[in-house]
Amino acid sequence: LWDRLLEVGGESSGTEAVAIDVEVATELDAGRIAEVAASAAGLVVEAVHDGGELAGVIIAVPESDAVTLVPASGMDALAPVLADPDVRLIGHDIKPLLRRMLEIGIDVQGIGFDTALAAYLVNPARRAPDLEDLSGRILGLELGPAQDGEEATRDQGAFDFDDSGPDLESAGRRAVAIGRLVAPLVEQLEARDGMKLFEEIELPLVRILAHMEHAGIGVDTEYLVTFGDQLRERLAVLEKQIHEHAGGPFNVNSTLQLREVLFETLGLPVIKKTPKGAPSTDAAVLQKLDHPIVSDLLSYRELEKLRSTYVDALLPLVDDDGRVRGRFNQMAAATGRLSAEQPNLQNIPVRSEEGRAIRHAFVAGKGMAFVVADYSQIELRILAHISQDPALLEAFRNGEDIHQATASRVFSVPLDDVTPEQRRRAKVINFGLLYGMEAYGLAQRLEIDREEAAEHMDAYFSQFPEVRAFMQGIVDDAKQTGYTVTLLGRRRYLPELTSSNFRDRQMGERMALNAPIQGSAADIIKKAMIDLFQRLGELEAEMLVQIHDELLIEAPTHRVDDVIALTKQTMEAVVELDVPLEVSVASGSTLADTMH
Repeated sequence: LWDRLLEVGGESSGTEAVAIDVEVATELDAGRIAEVAASAAGLVVEAVHDGGELAGVIIAVPESDAVTLVPASGMDALAPVLADPDVRLIGHDIKPLLRRMLEIGIDVQGIGFDTALAAYLVNPARRAPDLEDLSGRILGLELGPAQDGEEATRDQGAFDFDDSGPDLESAGRRAVAIGRLVAPLVEQLEARDGMKLFEEIELPLVRILAHMEHAGIGVDTEYLVTFGDQLRERLAVLEKQIHEHAGGPFNVNSTLQLREVLFETLGLPVIKKTPKGAPSTDAAVLQKLDHPIVSDLLSYRELEKLRSTYVDALLPLVDDDGRVRGRFNQMAAATGRLSAEQPNLQNIPVRSEEGRAIRHAFVAGKGMAFVVADYSQIELRILAHISQDPALLEAFRNGEDIHQATASRVFSVPLDDVTPEQRRRAKVINFGLLYGMEAYGLAQRLEIDREEAAEHMDAYFSQFPEVRAFMQGIVDDAKQTGYTVTLLGRRRYLPELTSSNFRDRQMGERMALNAPIQGSAADIIKKAMIDLFQRLGELEAEMLVQIHDELLIEAPTHRVDDVIALTKQTMEAVVELDVPLEVSVASGSTLADTMH
């Protein structure tokens, strides 16, 4: 069963190198191309690059070995085809091409299929699937250089390539492979009940993410440079103080030297060791050490991370127009969550005062403002809906503070008498359960003994019995079927559940608990993005960043109230659960101004 579930379309018995006929278009009949694409149920497009620049695109119809190269100089003629919503484009990880098209003024409307995205949904554990790997395993098609006796086509046509120019043969092979992969991947998606999720959520999201990447977000570089200088001054002071505590200079950024100072020079106790047996110097360990050097070390680490990750690393990424344009990856997490990179705009710090100061560097454009909309406790609301626990449902329906309500039940005190410490503990329990945390983990998080942590867990499950039943049921179901499923049908396959290794099985059980919750939250905000995209455009606003349960939108200042109303209404109505979805919204001229 596992082999069958985890294979993407089955294995081919061997590979073949197909000779590709690459025709270079010197004249384009856009109407004819659109007509052919419509009759063929799609048009394969594959970018051709030369020295990092777009040199053109290969176009073909599925199941054909004949491909046409449209040079960059011919893109204007091809633009009506690419922008035609009735022409369904087919590609492999097509988002970068859509972004390139936006850069030259072409807004691709119709996306018919993305072989990378389809393969990811078939088996999310593979993450971003490689076209060469898929082609070899499914089609037996070799995408490498032509074999002896075959000539790679380098038709000079409208190009002027030297020997280092683009390999048109290779690009042609990729286009052919993409076209041939559609049918087997559709078959695999249908076998996993994944076509609805693919067509209604993931595929429409590709175009939205391309627009978000193209838009970018404004950065106040002067503020960032000044803030960086301030950080360096504070780091120098902290470094001097650390050296004084240590009795002499050393490289504070060197873990090896820090170990020597802490555990040999200062003689502090070794509380925990790394997997390789060396004394640990992580933050949790440092906080337990009784020495004045500790607070300075922790402050130094925080400021150094801000300097290196959010100041020095961000400045070179700012484009000439003052905006930074990151990348969003749909195929990074098996749960369906998006990730971000170059820079990671999902990881802008919020906890410390210094971390929040970084948010002042992200600024709305002239005459514009940021609108930030955040789902409130969406994962716990999904847990209430799926588990159907009466107490959890009641708390959300009554609009209670869920952590306060949990504390009231767990500690048997009236709602108004819950202490801040009791609420804090209840919050750790609530979120810990979503990740399969047990008494041992709770004890560590709360810094209490294991027996007291177990009592907290028992009290929780006695008050929320259907949550325990749900947790056991979801794991049992996953062991039977081999996968978990979200509210919108996203599957996560868990071969770890049948592993002979006990730790792997435990990890599989934790993933089985979390995947339906986190995955459903990811699906819900993706659907909200799709529902919002067109309507925001009508208000001259656009989405810039998705930070898991939060959307960052840029809107004209005179439209902010309309955008807030639209966003809140749309996000709260995106799916119907047995508890209300709640969205908090804030606005401001910088990201710091929008903090709830």
